[in-house]
Amino acid sequence: MLNSIDITNYRGFDRFRLDNLARVNLLTGKNNVGKTALLESVHILAAGGNPQVLMAIAERRGEVAMGDHEGPMFNIDFSHFFCGHQIATESKITLTGGNGLAPVIIEILPIESVKDPEVLFDIEPQSGPMFVMRIEGDWSNGRRDRQRNLLLSEDGAILIDSRRGFPRQFFEGRREGPPIVFITPESLMPQNLGTMWNQITVEKQEEFVNEAMRILEPNLEDIRFLGAMEPRRSYFPIRAGVVIGLKGEPRRIPLGSMGDGMRRLLALAISLNQARDGYLIIDEIDTGFHYSVMAKMWELVVQTAEKNNIQVFATTHSADCVRGLGLLAEQRTDLQHAIAAHKIERDLGHNVAFAGHEVALAFEQDIEIR
Repeated sequence: MLNSIDITNYRGFDRFRLDNLARVNLLTGKNNVGKTALLESVHILAAGGNPQVLMAIAERRGEVAMGDHEGPMFNIDFSHFFCGHQIATESKITLTGGNGLAPVIIEILPIESVKDPEVLFDIEPQSGPMFVMRIEGDWSNGRRDRQRNLLLSEDGAILIDSRRGFPRQFFEGRREGPPIVFITPESLMPQNLGTMWNQITVEKQEEFVNEAMRILEPNLEDIRFLGAMEPRRSYFPIRAGVVIGLKGEPRRIPLGSMGDGMRRLLALAISLNQARDGYLIIDEIDTGFHYSVMAKMWELVVQTAEKNNIQVFATTHSADCVRGLGLLAEQRTDLQHAIAAHKIERDLGHNVAFAGHEVALAFEQDIEIR
């Protein structure tokens, strides 16, 4: 479990230290202070610098290369990962954890550092690679090469060798290590939930999810995932349906008819099972939840994180979400040791941490800790 993270040159952070981490961590702060970037840092570090994680982060943010490019290219622009949104030789990102995880180093090197790069690219010199982005980490738990070189254009776009193909070049080998689940509003489509539900079914954890869903709907009896439904027209995407049974209702009701909070809670409950012995990372954990259920939501998260050995990192802008965590800390003193809130102020260079008993005290005295 991470107890601290040191960050150098990642996105808006020249240097930053996230310290005094607990089992469940809530990151608060104003807009554009880097809360999501800190979640990404956790993800990258926990995954050992896995290139697949870097690609997913860039795609999620919509960071694509602009301008005209000739020759083989994938349109992810890695320049935005570096502080100042620019890359140059010797630019370097360093992520270090305080519990023995191997550091992750992402650095920009001159193209000459790769042996015979022209052999890899049968393209015109002006559209060829300008930089090497070297990723060093332990995404395979020491079982394979700890370095991966990606060739970049002058403005940070990934260049690929068309003879090898994109999947082979960037996704060679299966990721190893602890499970990591990253929840965003965009990751909650029924297709994604259906894939995650398979593990719930195999492990007979359906009742755990049902009980969690009763936080929002006390009359819920069960949840069912339908098989892929054939669309009536070819331009409609195939998607798995999710339906719920309610007491007294003769037919099950589509989850989408119940509001976004139910879908969000379902994803949270499924993810808490899937992230066992690993990490659960949640951007804007309060999305879709009414203030009246925040404390119950937090109780679900904290209790399950303790039981399943999960470290949780979440962000919020909501005062109700913070108060919900405070209410839980006040009511459940046995869970205070597992809770921490962290106020993020980029200019300080470090977080301001509140331990569980301090979160409870802030709730009792109505002290703002966002």
